[in-house]
Amino acid sequence: MNYTLFAIACYIVMRGLQVLFVEYLEKTWYKVVVKSVTVVMLYAALASLVVWYEKVNLLGFDPTK
Repeated sequence: MNYTLFAIACYIVMRGLQVLFVEYLEKTWYKVVVKSVTVVMLYAALASLVVWYEKVNLLGFDPTK
């Protein structure tokens, strides 16, 4: 469950960044931040799927707690 909540939190942060900083779409720092958060979010989503089906510890904490 922790992996799923982490993936959801990453998605909320990514969408929040896009909404809050919509006027900075052309800035380089904005693109770097959004791409970085997107990569973390995709990794968390993949980790949550792998843990759900295989019970593999990918993010550094026990998925059963």
